[in-house]
Amino acid sequence: MIRIEIPEDVNMIISSLRAEGYEAYAVGGCVRDCLLGVEPKDWDITTSALPEAVKSIFPRTIDTGIKHGTVTVMVHGTGYEVTTYRVDGKYLDGRHPENVSFTRCLDEDLKRRDFTINAFVYSEETGIKDLFGGLEDLKNGIIRCVGNPEERFGEDALRILRAVRFAAKLGFEIEPETYRAAVTLRKNLNLVSSERIKAELDKILISDNPGHLCLLKEMRISDVIIPEINQVEDRLLKEPLEQCERDLTIRWIVLGYILEKKAFSGAAGQVMHRLKFDNRTFNKGELFIRLSGMELPRKKAETSVSNPGKTEKEYRILCRKLIHNTGAENLSGFISYCEALSSVFPEFKNDYSYLRQETEDIIDKKECTDLKDLKVNGKDIILATGVNGAEVGKRLDALLEMVLSDPGLNNRETLLEAVGKM
Repeated sequence: MIRIEIPEDVNMIISSLRAEGYEAYAVGGCVRDCLLGVEPKDWDITTSALPEAVKSIFPRTIDTGIKHGTVTVMVHGTGYEVTTYRVDGKYLDGRHPENVSFTRCLDEDLKRRDFTINAFVYSEETGIKDLFGGLEDLKNGIIRCVGNPEERFGEDALRILRAVRFAAKLGFEIEPETYRAAVTLRKNLNLVSSERIKAELDKILISDNPGHLCLLKEMRISDVIIPEINQVEDRLLKEPLEQCERDLTIRWIVLGYILEKKAFSGAAGQVMHRLKFDNRTFNKGELFIRLSGMELPRKKAETSVSNPGKTEKEYRILCRKLIHNTGAENLSGFISYCEALSSVFPEFKNDYSYLRQETEDIIDKKECTDLKDLKVNGKDIILATGVNGAEVGKRLDALLEMVLSDPGLNNRETLLEAVGKM
């Protein structure tokens, strides 16, 4: 009998339900992750007990999805979803069942789940229950629908994208019948909200295999949800994303630049708008892509004539300007973005370890890279010159440009003297 270690609170919930005469198991992804040696983020429990019975057994519960049989049991400040065995009615809209009925049969409940590797249940009393060959699929690295794949994808089209997501997350292959059904029913993804689609794309991008976006092209799923990537060859999608640090925002912006470069101008904004990105990510993407055209600091080459680079002084000035343009808070992300793109775009080739070292030194030494770091402010300019309005801003910008070139000039007397001569 296969044994896995489950948290004490989860075992308590299962044992409490069983003590009252009900069946109860840990179910789905948490069991799969344990079998793979990965610590689950969440623990879900399935039971033959009806929601009202679950609520009567535990002192603190929340009706998080009572219509669909889900009650959240609170233990030591953590919530655990406990869901009654159920059978879904017909899916008329390709997203939601027309109705849900409860059952006391575990088999009936597990039949409605998406993939065999997510249809395990476990309790310490019974060990693993595997009704659909999920253990074998897990061993062989296979994503396979439970039962008829066209029925599973017809019930909820998002499962098509989830198949690719699990393939990316786990490095698995999609079983041929499951693959064909996903291709056949891909247009049903038009029924799925952009928020749900983005959530799955997020998980593909943040996985160990973000290059699985190419699988969306291969399966023609991209035609429906992100057609812009069809214009980009696989290598240009795969290499930068797989070399990029594991930061979801940076990976999205790397993808955005690739689309701008290889699909069409405005492609990044179009994708972000359609997928309803938050303003913070949208603005950062717009900033990074715009800054891609600026001159990056490059060390002076020893022998190259075609790319002589900069002297140390010139390099340092460009580093200060880079920090000013990105903002210190965005600097590391921008360098990671450029470094990822350097794998396929020659214009981004650079010594990024040296660039990080130099910019970190500038920040550590508190060299002026922003208007707020200047030793004078707008009020000082008004008092010293009598100008006002937009002219104040122009003179502050001119002073900052001067200090970016020579931080030693950032003292009040020097700056006021300089502004008086403007």
